[in-house]
Amino acid sequence: MHMEIHDHTYIKEIQKTFSDFYPFLSLNFYTGHHGKYESSSEKNWIDPNRKIGEERSSHLSALIEIQPHYHVADVEREFMDRLGLSVQVMKKEKEQWEQTTGLDNLSLKDLNILGRNSSDEFVVEDYDKSFEEEY
Repeated sequence: MHMEIHDHTYIKEIQKTFSDFYPFLSLNFYTGHHGKYESSSEKNWIDPNRKIGEERSSHLSALIEIQPHYHVADVEREFMDRLGLSVQVMKKEKEQWEQTTGLDNLSLKDLNILGRNSSDEFVVEDYDKSFEEEY
């Protein structure tokens, strides 16, 4: 996946593109920097209806590449290094979104699978399929 990001890009557009590729993951944007394995404070959360240019001092456009084998920490660092934006990859845990602070070394692909497996809907669907396959 490639995303061209510039000052007029809305945060929600980036989030939608990311979640289209990784439906059990999401990106949240925050003011301030966080390190590997650190969480971001909810008080620093940035509203997705804001434009990128409203949240950063550097106004350069960037093409961000995100591949399934990239680790969470690499994606978060890429946004900080290239755009000066603090992001947290969020994982769906049952019906809630949680920061992936302890999972920064996992790939996006593996983390998306974890999020899928925590969804009750898919656990039941997979359970039902296991019975169908036996007959």
